Amino acid sequence: MKDKVKILTALVAFFFFAGCGYLDEKPYDWAQPEDIFTAENNYVRPVNQTYTYMKGGFNRISSAFLDAATDDGMCTVSGSSIHRLSRGFVTSNSAVEGCWDSSYKGIRQALFVQKNLKEQKLVLNKKTEEEVEQIKSVYAGEMYALRALFEFDLLRHYGGYPIIDTYYVLGDPELDKKTRDSFEACVENIVSLCDSAAKYLDVEPLGGNGAYGRMTQGMALAIKAKTLVYSASPLFNQPGNSNPLIGHTNTSEASVAARWEAAAEACDAVINLKKPNGSNKYVLYNNYEKLFVTCPNDEYIVFNTAAKSNGLENRQYPPTISKNSGGGTVPTQEFVDAFTLSNGAGYVRGDDSKQYTGRDPRFNVIVGYNGASYGARGKIFTKTGDGATPDALNALVDKSTNTGYYLRKFLDTNVNFSVANPATTFHLFPIIRLADILLLYAEAMNAAYGPDADPKGYGLTAKAAVQRVRTRAGFKSDDQYLTSVTTQEQMLEKIKNERRIELAFEEQRYFDLRRWMEGDKLNQPVTGIRIEEAAGNLNYSYFVVDGQRKFDPKMYLHPIPLDEMKISPNLVQNPGW
Repeated sequence: MKDKVKILTALVAFFFFAGCGYLDEKPYDWAQPEDIFTAENNYVRPVNQTYTYMKGGFNRISSAFLDAATDDGMCTVSGSSIHRLSRGFVTSNSAVEGCWDSSYKGIRQALFVQKNLKEQKLVLNKKTEEEVEQIKSVYAGEMYALRALFEFDLLRHYGGYPIIDTYYVLGDPELDKKTRDSFEACVENIVSLCDSAAKYLDVEPLGGNGAYGRMTQGMALAIKAKTLVYSASPLFNQPGNSNPLIGHTNTSEASVAARWEAAAEACDAVINLKKPNGSNKYVLYNNYEKLFVTCPNDEYIVFNTAAKSNGLENRQYPPTISKNSGGGTVPTQEFVDAFTLSNGAGYVRGDDSKQYTGRDPRFNVIVGYNGASYGARGKIFTKTGDGATPDALNALVDKSTNTGYYLRKFLDTNVNFSVANPATTFHLFPIIRLADILLLYAEAMNAAYGPDADPKGYGLTAKAAVQRVRTRAGFKSDDQYLTSVTTQEQMLEKIKNERRIELAFEEQRYFDLRRWMEGDKLNQPVTGIRIEEAAGNLNYSYFVVDGQRKFDPKMYLHPIPLDEMKISPNLVQNPGW
């Protein structure tokens, strides 16, 4: 017989979050709370374990990035389940992408920690009772922030969900009575959790740089800000909605405007958060390419870290410079066409041989194309025909590009697999970083006040926030991207495309297109480019890579897992599933 409500009672599998060093420990056998939370050598371990349920990462869906289920990407591995997701072959029994189980395991673990930090008496060597209580308060604050993060993931996947704020033992009869709370109540609960976390946490983590990655005040504020942006977004403010589980039921113009105003204020709190010395806590890292392999850096807010490795390079490098793999997730032609020119003007197809020159400064960092430089690893060539290499289009099954492009972003090109002991590097996967918050701020400010206004005196207009991101990207004073923008509609389109490029392959577009209700973009074939060399000439042609892409309106929200529906009859399934 299955346990009641698996979301709450699933036993926690204990793994350890391997960050920049501070949580690199070995698992330990489960023991009674009084043995764990009173012992100096053990009490922090359950705290650390809660972090293992944070989602997000590279190649996490059957060797694919989540973005391979958007118009930006394609997986080279023919057997990847990401193809089922992008083609609409998902059910409540086989959803491919979801977070129900992992989020509730994380919530339960956090509640377990909070309960026992409060109930058990901890004695620490050379610490007074007051100092011990302060340490316990900080860890309790981390758990509030993590609960908020797990609940935010539930919110963006499913809408309303059962709010759990009590640690339940197995078989508790209360579990039978749990129902989904309204979307609005869930938003309020996440905000409350973030506010509670911010009261306990400092700007810097407990332990300083040695605790890089632990929840802080800024992380809690960022989770709150992102939640409020989602709360104000079109998906959750559909006119005439009468179902409180899938969004707000009060969608008057005034109420939606108030939500955008609250979101802008929350984003500002993150942008202008100060360190004790008065400087900004979060700043845009000065090198977009190195941003993703530099640990620590002050742009990352909420993120997943891992021990130094080179597995990502092995999977994502083109085959000629990989160890024994290559390919993975690759960009589409639609994504390539979305980059502006280097002066911010829109790209229009013309001379195909020149399409990779004079583009957005981030282009060469994000996309590997025919003749692209991979730094110390040299150039790669995707052309077929004369002089073709294993990097050529469809040259090696599951390894070579199937779009004519490779994903260069996130990779440290100092990793050299031709030597006996290849280097390893940090790979920070961003869940929320400052550029994300700046663009969310721009979106909220534009919706609330327009592209050029700052009536609250936050210090940035919507335009200025976007320009700050583009300036870091390498655009100069001749950037034309925003010069002709005068309306909210024009500004929103610019923000959307800037998010697409700046946050590419960071699991943002998958959810952005849903909250913007632009699922039609996931209903279109994705294309690639074939470059063939013959007698010294390169011939270019475009072709359909995947003509089976499908998005059904019910896919704006994910299905609650069928197993959960069977276990908990009081749960109500999302529409269409």
